[in-house]
Amino acid sequence: MQQDGVSSIVFGNSVSLKYPHRIWLYLFGWPRLFVSGLRLASDSIAVLENDTIVTTHDHILLLAYKIRRLFSLKVRPYKLKLVLHGFIYTPRSSPLLNRLRKYYFQHLLTNVAMVICHSKHEVPTISSLVDTNVTKVIPVHFGIGEGSAIKNWYEAFNAEQKDDETTPPYSIVSAGRSSRDYETLAKAVAAAPENIRCDIICDNIVTAPKGLESERVKIHRSIYGDAYGKMLIDADIVAVPLSEENISAGQMVLLHALAAAKPVIITHTPTSAEYVAESDLIKLVPQKDPRALVIAIKELCNQFPLSFEKRMHQRQLFEDHFSDNAHGNAVFAAYKKHLFKT
Repeated sequence: MQQDGVSSIVFGNSVSLKYPHRIWLYLFGWPRLFVSGLRLASDSIAVLENDTIVTTHDHILLLAYKIRRLFSLKVRPYKLKLVLHGFIYTPRSSPLLNRLRKYYFQHLLTNVAMVICHSKHEVPTISSLVDTNVTKVIPVHFGIGEGSAIKNWYEAFNAEQKDDETTPPYSIVSAGRSSRDYETLAKAVAAAPENIRCDIICDNIVTAPKGLESERVKIHRSIYGDAYGKMLIDADIVAVPLSEENISAGQMVLLHALAAAKPVIITHTPTSAEYVAESDLIKLVPQKDPRALVIAIKELCNQFPLSFEKRMHQRQLFEDHFSDNAHGNAVFAAYKKHLFKT
């Protein structure tokens, strides 16, 4: 947003949404986020100026802002534009819950100027929740900062420009808690050569139950931040097995893997195929297919040790398309096209 003619202020707070059971998120995480959202809304309303665009990155924060705005006389004279940035509409197995969620989001997104999602595939579903004459649904690929651990590693890697010296045994790292299929990954590791081991980083015991562990598959709980980045850096291959087809999932781990210049295996879905294509170091595999995963693992392992140029190509994909700068430019382009008058 640091461009001519645009002034911007960031209001932020730290609220942990990391819980081993989803019910804890509902009982503790979301209420804390809502209270934080009310405080942030008060701070931002206090400095409101004309023609202001207010962006929130979570539906709970948007709800908090809308409720806080009801009690502010200051907002009413201005042509305020609201944006929800990074919306993923996840279906539920219960028909009743699905109806309640649809009703909630239809009302929450009323009079919102723009909803940014992470995939073209999701636009029709989200568009069905809004009045498209009022609300623009815009796909912008997910972008992310690599974190200090990966950033420091990359600076040293780029300075040395050394080829990879990886030798067996080979390690696979997988991470994430949403829409993951760790059962298929564990089956693939069991069927892979004995020099393959796997570490799964997941604090959700439903997504990654202890029963999946074996001599060559280990599950790690409460691994975040630099500790998570360090495990990605130390991995030989990053795997992102997905259980859902029609929603954005797995992008954070995928992009961190590219930032760390790692070979990647990811489930082929309409959304993942928007981000990466099959290549020497990127393998797209069918859902729930352990055999295809084993083949992909063997193909990647057969390429070790990797050249500096090959790994650098992975990193360049990240920098060109998915870094925080690339993402910021894409978001700003959407703002200019759909929200700015001039």
